[in-house]
Amino acid sequence: MSDFYTISNGKLTFNRIDERRDAGTYHCEVSNIYGSVRSAPAKVTFGSLAQFPNVAPGITRVALYQGTYLNCNPPTHTPAISYHWMKGTSFLIQELNSYFFLSADGNLYFSEVQQIDEGNYHCIVSLTASPGDRLATNQPPTETSLNIRLDILGDTAALYPPQIHNDFPAVFPKSPRLGQTVKIECLAYGRIPLKYSWRKSGDVGMPSKAYTLNFDRVLVIPNVQFSDEGTYTCHVKGRTQFDSKDFLLTIGAKPYFVYPLKDLIVDEDSDVTWRCEGIASPRATYVWYKNARLITAGTDGLEISSNVLRIRNLRKNLHNGMYSCQASNMYGAAVTSAQLKVLSFKPSFAKNPLPKVIMAANNGNLTIPCIPEAAPVPAISWLQNGAKMSLTVTDGNQRGPQQLTNGYLKIVGISFANRGLYTCVAANKNGESMSTGNVTIVGGISIVTRLPGVIPSNRNDTVFIECQATYDASRVDLVYVWRFNGRVIDFSQDFLYEKSSRMGVPGLFIHFIDYHHSGKYECVAMSTIAQSSISTTVSVQGPPGMPGKVYRIKGSETTRSVTIKWTVPPNHGPQVQEYNIEALTSANPTWRPLAMNLSDFEVLIDGNVAADKRQYTISGLVPFNSYQFRVYARNRFPQPGEYSRPSEYIQLKGDRPVNAVQNVGGGGGSVGVLTISWTLLSKEDRCGPNVGYIVYWRKNGTTYEFDEKRVLETDYIFTKMVSGNNVSYTVNLHNDELFYLPYEVKVGVFNKYGDGPNSTSTTVYSSEGIPLLRPTNVNGWEINSTALWVTWDPMPNTRKAIKGVIRGFEINVEDANDPNRKGVTAYHYGYMTGNNVIGLEPNTDYWVTVQVFNTAGESNPSEKQLLGTCLNPPLLYPEFVNIRSHGADSVYVEWRGVSTGLFEETLRGYKIRWWLLGENIKSANDTVVGKETYGVVYGISKGYVYALRVLGFSKGGDGKMSPTQYFTLGGRVPVDSRISVVKLAASSTSPSLFVVSLLCLIQLLLP
Repeated sequence: MSDFYTISNGKLTFNRIDERRDAGTYHCEVSNIYGSVRSAPAKVTFGSLAQFPNVAPGITRVALYQGTYLNCNPPTHTPAISYHWMKGTSFLIQELNSYFFLSADGNLYFSEVQQIDEGNYHCIVSLTASPGDRLATNQPPTETSLNIRLDILGDTAALYPPQIHNDFPAVFPKSPRLGQTVKIECLAYGRIPLKYSWRKSGDVGMPSKAYTLNFDRVLVIPNVQFSDEGTYTCHVKGRTQFDSKDFLLTIGAKPYFVYPLKDLIVDEDSDVTWRCEGIASPRATYVWYKNARLITAGTDGLEISSNVLRIRNLRKNLHNGMYSCQASNMYGAAVTSAQLKVLSFKPSFAKNPLPKVIMAANNGNLTIPCIPEAAPVPAISWLQNGAKMSLTVTDGNQRGPQQLTNGYLKIVGISFANRGLYTCVAANKNGESMSTGNVTIVGGISIVTRLPGVIPSNRNDTVFIECQATYDASRVDLVYVWRFNGRVIDFSQDFLYEKSSRMGVPGLFIHFIDYHHSGKYECVAMSTIAQSSISTTVSVQGPPGMPGKVYRIKGSETTRSVTIKWTVPPNHGPQVQEYNIEALTSANPTWRPLAMNLSDFEVLIDGNVAADKRQYTISGLVPFNSYQFRVYARNRFPQPGEYSRPSEYIQLKGDRPVNAVQNVGGGGGSVGVLTISWTLLSKEDRCGPNVGYIVYWRKNGTTYEFDEKRVLETDYIFTKMVSGNNVSYTVNLHNDELFYLPYEVKVGVFNKYGDGPNSTSTTVYSSEGIPLLRPTNVNGWEINSTALWVTWDPMPNTRKAIKGVIRGFEINVEDANDPNRKGVTAYHYGYMTGNNVIGLEPNTDYWVTVQVFNTAGESNPSEKQLLGTCLNPPLLYPEFVNIRSHGADSVYVEWRGVSTGLFEETLRGYKIRWWLLGENIKSANDTVVGKETYGVVYGISKGYVYALRVLGFSKGGDGKMSPTQYFTLGGRVPVDSRISVVKLAASSTSPSLFVVSLLCLIQLLLP
C-alpha cells in the first residue's frame, strides 16, 4: 500500500487526497482459507461550488396581490446544494408565512405579493451530498448571490383566483428511491387564504404514514415503498374558486436481495444451480464472481444465464470456494455471497452404526436403517449371516425381506427363521464400509380387550374406554398411547382426558364429556419393537346444538308479521321435538318469547324441499319496529338447546297503533279544571311517525257525546304537558261550581297511518275547591315536656262542606309569650278528630289552631286555644350502675338514684334499658321499676354480651340515660372504652366470651 492510503481493520483511509488520483469506484475484498469475497462498490467523488456571477440579475416587477417567483440561478456545483433566502439582512422563515414558499428547487415563490414584500433579496447556497451519500466535511462551502430586486406595482387589489404554478406539483428528490423520505410540493398563485389538500387515487388511498408540512403545501411520505406509487392530486381552494393538478409518483430502487445466496455442501459429481434473486427498479444486471474474480461463461464448466449460475459434474479441487452475485442498476449495486463445499470420501458408519442387538416381535415387522456417511452417495447391499441377500427394491408392502428405496432393510411378517446377523454394505468410488447387527425374535403384543363399534354417552357424563394387552414383560416394556381422530392425546394440555385404570383394567377416562369429544378413539399398545391397536367411536348425546343462520324470507314482511327461516341444528342424538322463537326490538333490547313449543311438523317447509331448513310465520308483531329473532330447539333432554345467532334487524312496515295507552287517570289541579293523565306510548308501540293522542271526557251519568281534543307530540303545547314518561292534560271547565265531580275519561292514540284503539274508560274527579268549614272546639292536653295532643269536633266529610274530600289536618302552634319565636306546624293525613304535635319547648304556653285541607288548599284556621307543655323530665342520670348475676336467665342491677328540681316534673320511677350488643338501641327492651334504685332484668341468654343504660322518667318524659355498661349472664364486663372494643360473634358463643375475657385480661395488665 502506498503512502497515499492506509488500511486498518478493513478501513481504508485516504492520505493527502487528490481528485485526479483518488476519484473512482472502490470495493473491499476479504479472503481466508475457504476463498474470497468482494463488497458492493463504493464511489468516491469530489464536490465543488463555483461563485455567483458578478452581474446583478434584472429587477422583477409584479402587480400588487399577483403571484410571482424569484429565480436563484445557482452557480455551477457538484454534486448538490441546499438553498436559503434573505430579505435585506433577515432570513425568510416560510413556516411562519403562508403566502410565500421556498421550494427545494431553490426558487422563492409568492402566492400573492404585498407592498411589504418589496425590497432586495439574496439567495444563499451550500454544498451538500446527494440523497443517500455523505459529505466528508462538516463545514461545506457557501455562496451568496448579489441583490435580487422585487418591485411592487399599483395600489389597487385584484381578486385573483387560485392557479397552481406550472412547476408544481414537484417531487424531491427528483428521482425518488425506495426507503427515502419523499416530499411532493404544491404552490398556487392567488389571493390568500388558500387551503391545500391532497388525495391519492385508487382503492388503497393515501398512505397512513403520510403527513403534510408548510400549511399543507408539502406532502411528506417517509420510508417510501413501491405500494406508495400512484397518482397524487393537489387541491387548492380559494375564496370562491379552486384548482387541482395531478402528479404521478414512481419509485426507483437500488438492488436488494430478498433471498440471499445460501451456503451449499454437495457431493462430488453432482450438479448445482444458484439463482440470484434481486429486486430493483429499473431492472438490475448481474455478474458473478468466484473468489472475488469475475466469472465468464465456460470457465471451469460454469454456465451463466443472467442471474442463474449452473455448475455441472462438480469437482472438489476445481469448484470449492466463495461465490458472489452482484446486482447493479443506475442507483447502485448489491452483493450476496455464499460458500460452495464439494465433498468426496469413503463411506463410514462411525456416526450411525447398526445396533449390535436388534429385537423384533414374532409375526411383526422389522425395519433396519442403514445410514452411512459418504460422498458421492453409496450403493447399499445387505448380507445375512455373511451371505449376500437377493433383495428387490420395493415401497415396503411385500411380505418377507425387501430393500426400501432409501437402502433400509425391511422384513414384513418376521419369524424365528429370520434370526441372525445382518450386515449393511455401503460402497462408492472412494471405497467400501460395512456395519453388522444381531436380530433377536421375541413374543409379540396382543390386545385382549373387545370394544363395541360405538360407545354412546350423554353430555357431561364420564366415559371409560378399556384397553388391555398381553406381552413378554420379561423382555420388553409396554406403553399405551391414545389417539383421538388420528391425533395423539396430550394429557398435560387437556385435563378432561385421564389415562388411568378401573378395577385393575387400564383405559382412558373422558370427564365431563362434550360434543367436541365425539369421534374415533384408538388405543395403541406399543413397545420398542412392536405395537397393536384397537379403536372405537364415542358418540355424545345432549340438547340440540345451535340452529343455523336465521333470516327472513324476502318480501314476507307485513305490518304485523314476517316469515323467518333457519337451518336445522345438530340434534346430538335424540330427534328435535320442538322449536322456540324469541325476539327483541331496537326500542326494547330484551329477548321475549314469541312462538313457543312449535313442533317440527309446524315448521316444515311445504313441498319436501330443503330438508335441512325450517320456517315459521310470526304474527302479532307491532308495526314499524325493527325486530331481531333467535331460535333454539329442544329434544328429550330437559335442558334447552343452544340459541342461534340473532338475525339481522328486520324492519316492519308502519300502520295505525295497535296498543292503547296505559295508566289513564288524573284529578287534582287548580279550581275549575279537570286534569287527565296517562303514560306516553312507548317507542315500541308507536307503529309509525307523527304520533298524537285523542283525549275524551264527559260527566258521569250523561249520555251525550264525549268532548275531545287531539294533540300531536310535536305540538308546542304538548311539550308543556310531559314530565318524564307521564302526560297531564288540563280541561278548563269555566265554572267554579263544577268542583269535585266525577267524569268519564279515556285516551286514544293515532299516528300518520290513522287512529289506534282507545283506552278503557275510567272515572276522574274534577279539581277540588277550598274547604268552606273550619275545625271547631279545639282543645287538648300535654303529652310530655315537648309534645301536645290536640283535639277538635268531628267534621262533615261531604262534597258541599269540604268542596271535595278531607285529605288531612294542619295543626299550627305559636309561642304565646314570644310571637317572634318560630312556630311548629304538623301535618296529619286522613280523617281524624285529634293528633299530636312534637318538637316543642318544655314548660311553655302555646296558641294552637287547626285547619282542614284537601288538594285545593287549606280552610281558614280554627279559633285559638291556649295549651302548655310539662316541666322538664329528669335532667340528671343515675350513677354508679352495677350489674351482677342473679339467676339462670336474669341479672341484678342497682344504681344511685336522681333527684328532681324546681323546673322538673316529679320523678315517677326508673327504666332499665338493655339490648343485645351489635343491635340498634332503638330495639332495646325496657324493664320499668318504681322509685327503687334496683331491679332485676329477665330474659338474658347465656353466651351473649349485652349493653345496658338506666334512666329516670316522669310526666315530662324520659330523662337522661346513664353511660353504657356491658354485661353477660355472669354480670358486668369491666371494659375500658378508651382502649378496648367489645365485638359480638353471632355465629357461636365461644368467640364472644373469648373476646370479653381477653379484654378483661388486657385491662388487668394495664398500669
